[in-house]
Amino acid sequence: MVPIIEYRGKGNAFETNLITPIVRKREGQNYRNFKDKTEFINFVDNIGPSRRVTGYVTIKCSCGKIYEFLSKNEIPDSSLICDCGRHVLIYES
Repeated sequence: MVPIIEYRGKGNAFETNLITPIVRKREGQNYRNFKDKTEFINFVDNIGPSRRVTGYVTIKCSCGKIYEFLSKNEIPDSSLICDCGRHVLIYES
C-alpha cells in the first residue's frame, strides 16, 4: 500500500513527551492539532495523490504499531491514542 500521507512517530515509546500527537497541522512556524475529523480529511484530500496511491493515510507510532487507513471512512471520529500511551491523532474539539 502506498498512502497519500505517511506519518512516523519519532523517538521511542518510552520518551517523556507522549502527549504531543504524531499527526499535527503546520501553520507557519507552528504546529497545532486538527480541529476535527472533517478538517483532517479536508487537509488530506487537498494533497494531489499520484496514480499509484492505494491507501489514504498510514501512521506509524514510535512503538512500532502501524495504523493503516485505506479510505477516509476509516479515519477515527475521535482522538486516537496508541496502546503504548502515545497520542497519535488528537482533535481539539
